[in-house]
Amino acid sequence: MKKTILLAFTLILFFNTRAQQSFPKGYFIMPINPGQATSLSGCFGDIRINHFHSGLDVRTGGQEGKRVVAAADGYVSRIRVQNGGYGNVLYITHPNGYTTVYAHLKEFNAELNRYLTSKQYEQKTWEIDLPIEAGRFNYAQGDLVALSGNTGGSAGPHLHFEIRDEKENALDPEQFGFKEIHDLTPPVIEVITLKCMSADARINGKFGSFDFKPVKQGSRYFLSQQIRATGLIGVEILTYDRAANSPFRLGVNEIELEMNDKRQYRFRLDRMAFHNKLDMNIHVNYEELIKSGRKVHKCYVEEANSFDFYESNNHWGLLKPEKAQNEVSIRVRDSHGNAASLGFNLVKDNTEILAEPALQAVSVMNNFLKINTTEDTDNIRIITYGGKEISVPVRSSSSGARTAVYDLKEGFPEQVLIGDKKVSLPVNTAITLQNPQINIPNLQGDFSGTLYDDAYIFTNVSDEALVLHEDVIPLKGDAQLHWTKTGQVTYPEKQKVYLEGQKRKFIGGQWKDKTISFKTREFGTYLTLYDFDPPSITPRTVNADALRFTIADKLSGIQKIECYVNGEWVLMDYEYKTGAIWARKRDADQSFSGNLVLKVTDFCNNTQSYETVIP
Repeated sequence: MKKTILLAFTLILFFNTRAQQSFPKGYFIMPINPGQATSLSGCFGDIRINHFHSGLDVRTGGQEGKRVVAAADGYVSRIRVQNGGYGNVLYITHPNGYTTVYAHLKEFNAELNRYLTSKQYEQKTWEIDLPIEAGRFNYAQGDLVALSGNTGGSAGPHLHFEIRDEKENALDPEQFGFKEIHDLTPPVIEVITLKCMSADARINGKFGSFDFKPVKQGSRYFLSQQIRATGLIGVEILTYDRAANSPFRLGVNEIELEMNDKRQYRFRLDRMAFHNKLDMNIHVNYEELIKSGRKVHKCYVEEANSFDFYESNNHWGLLKPEKAQNEVSIRVRDSHGNAASLGFNLVKDNTEILAEPALQAVSVMNNFLKINTTEDTDNIRIITYGGKEISVPVRSSSSGARTAVYDLKEGFPEQVLIGDKKVSLPVNTAITLQNPQINIPNLQGDFSGTLYDDAYIFTNVSDEALVLHEDVIPLKGDAQLHWTKTGQVTYPEKQKVYLEGQKRKFIGGQWKDKTISFKTREFGTYLTLYDFDPPSITPRTVNADALRFTIADKLSGIQKIECYVNGEWVLMDYEYKTGAIWARKRDADQSFSGNLVLKVTDFCNNTQSYETVIP
């Protein structure tokens, strides 16, 4: 973990500036049921895959259609409609320079809806992004601007509400003093994880990552067991907040780590930009997030993490026990200043090194290769692809088991030898910052600009599947892959790439001869599958006053929806979660009569048509 002195200076300057920042209290009202106690299902800083949550999720009792009002005087500066993401979203800019954002809306008020519809018909598109000049649509605080809904990427009816500054940074709304939000409950500290972060590191004599369950006593937490440690140790914490009127786990605002009364790490989140939002994946334990859903904060700063809301020690938050007894404390706070704390001792370890049984003899953690052996040897030989031979010492325990830890950054192994015996490795490919390419038989890949750190993965290429490790290593951009088949490729226009998972994901790709090229930002197992089946169209209501259908596609997904009545384009709203589509009239007097043609096309260009005559 190497950072520059300039970056360290920038962090110090940033925190001195942030400490003086203030937010206008009482300027905004809650946009749903102002003056009444608000229940939240999400808050600013909640951990989500690929980003921190940028606002408040206001609960609406599982219902759509709740009144959404302007949080303060201002003008509508943007309207957007999109299939995923924020769905129907409204932006209001205020005289003090802040902008409020209202997302997942069912619909806008009558005035805004008329304007939106006219623009959609003008551009002949449903998905649209409309910047609006100042003063065209002005609203006073408390005026109705929309109805709440469940559009876009919403998992259930609610209002997503944000406050942004003039630079489009998202701000913590709870810093603005909403009287509707009540929170007197401190955060919960559920699990502490200690992790070896150098080849010489050990925790209670072992190399690895170890969870400890804290015990709560009054308002404090403690660890009941003694912990011995040496080398560089990373601390991770599973923590969350509770608030009144809400059963949900909410995010925390601040985490502070001290050892021997000296600050080692501090994270405080009340403002964030969007350009580097993917860095959230290395703020957290990404593997835990993907595999178990556990939202675990790292109390150290990874080298490639470009967020600016940290301060840390010379080891970027990692602990290096120097004294015989080292007092460690962690304090966690929410946006209202409620705090929880945990204390434990790290004993500097001068005792024997232990080794796990050889049940799983070889494993990889971060950039470290751990090898357990019962062979009578003092060293394990590493022969790298560069031809260098490295001798790695084996540390023994009284049980007779032995452990060697090798830093893969020293060179990726072509062979690992215990005596004359070759060791099979769980990884076979290195993608590094210096050489971000894969070039093996039937697979070429370019990971330039996508890596946070060197990645050590398992790859396997066949005509049936392309195995690129598993989704436990985050990427910050799209990798370009070229997968070559040995067999005959038929109907390439119908054969595309899919990512296996709980729900199969369409990736796409383009064929050239026997090679399909595609982009992805996830590790995992990829297949090529044929899609010859067009989408389905089920009419629900077809008359002069309304056109409603349900559409679905079995594999590649819906790409395009086109509707015409007597050759005139008709705007169709779409809710992908239910497959519902329905016509939105250009104006209230419009009626539908004559020849109706509805075409729905999937991503393999299979098209289904529905035609009828409306009397």
